[in-house]
Amino acid sequence: MFNLDFPMRIENPAYGLLGIVLGVVFILLFSLSYKKLRIAEKRLELAKWHTMRRVIRIINVGMKLGVILSVSFLLATPYVPATMEVPVEEATEEQMEQYSVAVIVLMDVSNSMKASDLKPTRLEVSKSMAELLVGKMGKKDRIGFISFAGEVHDTMLPTANTSALIDLIHNQTYHDSTAIGTALETAIGVIGAYEGGKALVLFSDGKNNWGINLTSVISEAATIKIPIFTVFVGTYGIGDSDPIILREMSDKTGGSFYEVRNEEIESLATEVSKISKEVKASALKTVQDEITVETKNYETPATALSVLLVAALFLTWFTGV
Repeated sequence: MFNLDFPMRIENPAYGLLGIVLGVVFILLFSLSYKKLRIAEKRLELAKWHTMRRVIRIINVGMKLGVILSVSFLLATPYVPATMEVPVEEATEEQMEQYSVAVIVLMDVSNSMKASDLKPTRLEVSKSMAELLVGKMGKKDRIGFISFAGEVHDTMLPTANTSALIDLIHNQTYHDSTAIGTALETAIGVIGAYEGGKALVLFSDGKNNWGINLTSVISEAATIKIPIFTVFVGTYGIGDSDPIILREMSDKTGGSFYEVRNEEIESLATEVSKISKEVKASALKTVQDEITVETKNYETPATALSVLLVAALFLTWFTGV
């Protein structure tokens, strides 16, 4: 008893079986047509036979040309450009890239972000994630930035200039107090002017102690359908950290809450990949439930070429050999 391990696999065995059946049919047709031609050659007058033979040759050339063209185009995998409606939550990253959204990244640069429970510090981890997020968003997306502590510090309007944005993120430093509500109010005012899908992404350890009341800002964001995605950068119970308020603002506005559990860059990249897709999907859902995406219709040309190939091969019945 032994097994043979073949390197080739057949995804649709039915097509292989069909090919075997057609092969047997074609052999029979070749044989039958050959016999008929020999009979016709003996019975027809010479002039009529030459005329008939000329017609057969023309059909034979056409058959071979049809086989060559159909096989060549089938091997080239042709397709017809098409569009289709896809629910946003089922769309792939590639499909969502056909649409643009506006996103503002908010970064807490208060002194509590100096804590080293995440190495090297909470702020440095936030910077790494924010830079990864900017690079992960689509080429058509516009990304803005706001850093804050007791007040708003550096800002950049949503832009496609990601290199300048990453430089700004990288150069952030520490300041006193934490005014999350003030920063969110500013971000909502900026992003509200943009048409289409929009969302906010907040990196913070969550301890709010200054500025505008958070409750009213969260209600405003929920009313105008701007989801807030929050990333808790800290450890509950160590220093000034409060993930509860961050989770609450995400839940109430239709965003998601994330917690950094491992500051290794591979782990951060995996988390950011998840965040970027969910941010894009949620931003798009604020304006539409389905998106129209460009797709490729392989079935139509494949069917047409397969019909041409089979028809060309069956012409062998008329052309003899």
